[in-house]
This record gives sequence, C-alpha cells and structure tokens, in this order.
Amino acid sequence: MTQASSGLSVSSARYGSLLRAVEGLRNWRAVLLSIIFLGAALLLTYLGVRLGIAMETGIIPAIFTLLAALVGYCGVSAVGLTLMDQAQELPVRPMLLAVLDSVPAALRIFAVALCAFVVVLIVYILMAILLFICKIPGIGPALYAVVFPVLVVVSGFLLFSLSVAFSMAAPAIWNGASIQNALAMLWQIATRRTADLLVSLILLYLLLLLVSSVVLGGILGLGFFSVAGLSGAILDITPNLSFNPLYRLYGYNTDGINYLRAVAFGGSVLFVLAFSALNAVFLLGLNLIYRKLSADLDPTETEKLIGQRLAEAREKAQAIKEESKRRLEEARELRRQQQEAAAAETQTATRAAAPAQTEAAETPPVAPTAPATNDQPAASLCPKCQTPITPGDFFCGECGNKLGPG
Repeated sequence: MTQASSGLSVSSARYGSLLRAVEGLRNWRAVLLSIIFLGAALLLTYLGVRLGIAMETGIIPAIFTLLAALVGYCGVSAVGLTLMDQAQELPVRPMLLAVLDSVPAALRIFAVALCAFVVVLIVYILMAILLFICKIPGIGPALYAVVFPVLVVVSGFLLFSLSVAFSMAAPAIWNGASIQNALAMLWQIATRRTADLLVSLILLYLLLLLVSSVVLGGILGLGFFSVAGLSGAILDITPNLSFNPLYRLYGYNTDGINYLRAVAFGGSVLFVLAFSALNAVFLLGLNLIYRKLSADLDPTETEKLIGQRLAEAREKAQAIKEESKRRLEEARELRRQQQEAAAAETQTATRAAAPAQTEAAETPPVAPTAPATNDQPAASLCPKCQTPITPGDFFCGECGNKLGPG
C-alpha cells in the first residue's frame, strides 16, 4: 500500500505540472499574438483566392497561401516564445520583442527540421541498401526473412522515437538553445526519455480535448445554437441563390445571402478566437514538458559528438573541394600545354613554308607571248582587222580603217 501510494505521488509529481498548461489562457499576450497572426494568415488566403478567381490563375492563390503559411509559422514561434517565458516563471516579454525574436527562432527550428529530415533520409537509404542486398539470387529470400523483422523493429523504433522527440524541437529553441544544442537535447530525449515524453504528450492531448470540449462544445456550441435560432426567427434569413428578379416581386428576402456571408465572417472570428485559446494551452504544455524532461539531462557529450561529426564532415568537404580544385588546375595546365604544342606546330609549318614563298616572290613573272598569226610584225598589221598593210598607207585596203594622220 505504501509502495502504491509512493508511486502515485511520484507520478503525480512528474505529470501533475501539465495541469499548468491551462494557465496559457491567462497569457493575454500569447492569445492576442495568435489572434493577430492567424487572422492575417486567413486574410491573406482569402485575398489570394479572390484575386485568383478575378484573374483566372492559380499562381496567385499559391503565392498568397505560401505567404499565409509563413505568417502563421512565425506567429506560432512568437506565441511559443511568450509562453516559454511563462513556463520559466519569468516576466513575459513585450509583444513587439516577441515578434522580432520569432524570425530567428523560426529559422533555427527550420534548420533542426532539416537535420531531422537528413537523419530520416539516411535511415531509409540504409534500409534500401539492405533490401538491394536481399535481391541476390538464391540467398536473397533467406536474407530477407531475417532482414525484414529486424528492419521493422529497428527502423520503426528509431523513426517513432525521432518523430516523438521532434515535438520538443521548438520548445528547445524557444528555451534559448542553439541548433547544435537542440539536436543534442533531442537525441538525449529520444534515447532516454521517449516513454516519459510519450506519456506526457498523451496526457497533454487529453487535457486539450477536455478544454476544447468545454470551450467549443460548452461555450461556443450553446451560444451558436441559441443565437442562430433567434436570428432565424427575427431576421428571416432566406437566401436567394437563383438571382431571379421575380423573387423580389414575390417578397422573398434578397438579403439572405448577405446574412449568410455575415455568419461566415463571424464564424471565422469565432474560429480564430477558439483556436488561439487552444493553441496557448497546447504550446504552454509542450514548453512545460520540455522543461521537465530536460531538467536532469546533460547533452554535453552528445553535443561534442555532433561537433566532431560536423567537423569531420567539414574536413571531408574541404578535402573534396581541394581535390576538385587540384584536378581543375591539372586540366587547365594540360589544356594550356596542348594549346602551346598546337601553336608550336603551326609556327613550325609556317617557317617551313616561308622559304618557298620567298623564292616564289623573288622570281620575276614572265610576260605571256602572244601567238603570231603570220610572219608580219605587229606594226605591219591593221589594228582593226589584222590585214597586212604597207608602210605609208593612210587607209586599210580591206576595212577602210584610217591608219595615219591626214
């Protein structure tokens, strides 16, 4: 009986602090930041859809949706920072400072997510290598019979531990950890505190379900049905969806669609309020869980190991870079030598051809000799018809060409 009561007291002391997550509803800065960022994200999404419909394109909605996701992501980071101050029992930082600090925190969380993705990718690559080995003819099925259960257990446990531990990545960054320190702390939690983290997360989700049932079902649900019934009786909301002008003549309420749009807008506002309240409870719970699990963990050894692995990776990358640079210089030198050899061969051929060209240039050209048509000299022929003439003739006797002055 004493052991059971002592175990119960230890469990209540370990997990009872999660009840403080409800205190996130009292952090008005966190709730207000969540309302602002979530409202801005929804507004950007709505504007993107409207512009996409007006311009008949799908690129603008995609761009606005991406911007809305970035705004919401930074908003979660800002809310988490204010709630971490509350979890540490420190004065909550001002809203503007939380917004400014949210951007570098969000970038560090993204870097940790990339590192986790690389780890998961390495796991799948190793699994693929083992499965390719199992394709060996003959012994492949026998190897697969052993590899299959081993891969299921090892990969399942590793991936599950990493996915559960990754829920503590954001609280680690909000707590002030660097990227390397956050990775070391996540590894410590994944290898030593997986069971405690899993139980804490289950209890947090149960608490969140209880709070959401009270907020959504007990408060907003009762208020919605009562106000909706009263509005239907007083406002006579009858939507006109056919756009037929005869509806106005017969007395139908043409403002019904506008009332429904008002309901949609008001419902969006209520959604933002409810989500912001539940988000404050959830993020404060995550921060409390991280503070509890990391209180007695020392990630120094793991951080040193990560630092050594990163240093080795940098050295290998530097060696590969230097080797690539050396080979590039060798290729450039070889190309230069080939160009010089080609230029030398061209110069040698030019020098060999130069004497022949000089000799041909020094030899005077021989004037072509006109073939003689008869034995008469060129002066005794008529320049027009080449008929022999005698000296002293003034006209050609054949064509009458004038030969001399006169």
